[in-house]
Amino acid sequence: MRQERPPTSELDPSVVAAYAATFISRRDVYSIQLDNGTYVSVQKELTDDLIAAHLRGYITIGTYPLDEHGWGKWLCMNADTEKHWKGLLRLAGKLQKASVVPYLEPSRRGGHLWLFAPTIPGFQIRQFGKELLSANKLPVARGKVPGIEIYPKQDRPVTGPGSLIRLPLGIYRLTNKRYHFINTDGTPLAPTIRDQIRLLGNPQLVPQEYIDLVLAEAPEPKVISPTPSFDPKPETLAGNTVSERLKNRISVKEFVNQYVELDANGKGKCPFHPDDHKSFSIDEEHNYWHCFAGCGGGSIIDFWMKYRDFRHQKGGFKAAVRDLAKMLL
Repeated sequence: MRQERPPTSELDPSVVAAYAATFISRRDVYSIQLDNGTYVSVQKELTDDLIAAHLRGYITIGTYPLDEHGWGKWLCMNADTEKHWKGLLRLAGKLQKASVVPYLEPSRRGGHLWLFAPTIPGFQIRQFGKELLSANKLPVARGKVPGIEIYPKQDRPVTGPGSLIRLPLGIYRLTNKRYHFINTDGTPLAPTIRDQIRLLGNPQLVPQEYIDLVLAEAPEPKVISPTPSFDPKPETLAGNTVSERLKNRISVKEFVNQYVELDANGKGKCPFHPDDHKSFSIDEEHNYWHCFAGCGGGSIIDFWMKYRDFRHQKGGFKAAVRDLAKMLL
């Protein structure tokens, strides 16, 4: 690289706009990195002027992979160790052989492998990343278990915009360094930072056909079954109200198990937030569900109300009871 920082002249606004179109999924929120490496959230519009300030090194911005509706346009795999970084380099080489262009960004302890794609749902981006890592025997980070992190970290935004990642080609405040992109042979992606900014404004996309091919190898997700898998018994329909009859009709465990993959202890990954720790649990003795990460708990009616709300369906208690009555009574 001939230059660590862009030249003192202003960046071409059209180049900044193109770069922003590549990396920015939402403009209503962003984060600023502090000198200790942490971030503070800013609930204001992210403008191209701010992005230009990031590229010139005046500020460092953290951006979010998914838009407000849970769609994204890139996958970033983050390796925090030299061993995992070497694994991503091997993966990049295999992708090139498959005519997929990888973008490699070294970092302080390892590096990032970026793949740009047509805009698709976040859960598909994550599954695509997981399948690439699995096929190449590379570990996915899970909680405190070391491995390669996948951004987006969430399938969809639930209680906020999700996890952020440092916007590329800015200054990393903890080291006061700028990490430029490289080719698989270690040479710079382009001679100068300005050239790299321009190139990343028009990256090569992963063909949708290749994404579909990789996703076809993914395990089938647990599909919601609209109909219980057992026959009703007369005693299960007892109760003075519809809600009582619903609660008597089926146990929470039997109902929820059609929507959440539960282990032998009645624990599973909560369907209402990004969960790698099995925060969701069933109490069979008292017949209720609970999420220890703050999503609530209760009866099958509470579960269905939460599910409807998660799917942006309105109606509250009455709508949930009406749905369940059609399904169960």
